[in-house]
Amino acid sequence: MIKLSAIVLSFFLLPLHGKASEVKYLLYHINKEVHRQYNGIKEAAKRGMFVTNRHSIIISPLADVMLVQSDGKSMLLSKPGTYTFLQIKKLFSTAKSSGVSSAFFSYVFEKFLNSQSNDDQQKVSAAVYRGKSAMLSPPDSSFLFTFPVLLQWKPEQKNIPYRVTIRVNEILLDTVIRFKTFLTVPSKLLLGDEAMLLEWGTIPADSKQPQPPPFLYIIPAKKDKEIIKKQLAYLKTTYLKDRHLLRLMEKDLFERWYELYQLK
Repeated sequence: MIKLSAIVLSFFLLPLHGKASEVKYLLYHINKEVHRQYNGIKEAAKRGMFVTNRHSIIISPLADVMLVQSDGKSMLLSKPGTYTFLQIKKLFSTAKSSGVSSAFFSYVFEKFLNSQSNDDQQKVSAAVYRGKSAMLSPPDSSFLFTFPVLLQWKPEQKNIPYRVTIRVNEILLDTVIRFKTFLTVPSKLLLGDEAMLLEWGTIPADSKQPQPPPFLYIIPAKKDKEIIKKQLAYLKTTYLKDRHLLRLMEKDLFERWYELYQLK
């Protein structure tokens, strides 16, 4: 029987096909003030940018940036100063890596690399990342392992009815809730061993505004639950000190399984 750790590693090590031979580094996570510089011109560094041999990175005091190279090796730079491309390349040559995290970051690198030449950049991300809404919990773009599933929201005013829509794959539930700010998803909608996509949204029942983008959840296939739990546990153990970075990585993991399951 294949050990669970081997299964986890094989998931992360799915073959990837780079589109460019040029050495470059992905800016995966930026904390506070970091700039990318080219020919003396500075621009604010943003997640998803790449650093090539034309660029340098300027890190302000109290700021940091996580960079990723194509093989998935990652590195956090937190010391203030200017880093040339050659300096970054040298630092990467001595950086240590973990098999699981490197494979995870290989996927992330490829995702952003592909988006550079795609007009419909990050199709799944566009459907995953959300702005503010009435919905509170569970957190958006999460995996669901325990049941029943309790949905909660924060009302604009007390005691006003809310329209709640829930979709599980192709089954739609549309209802109005009064005098409560929570709803339990009917368990009959969540039965089965295959992967499911649960979407939900809520809005005041008398609102003339369109329904906001729903929160998304993956209910993993029965055969994958322990694998995903182990992956999430690894991320939490490794990146617990930086909750914002941890949440980014959890969403990237969510997106990867979303793609693998081909959920719509």
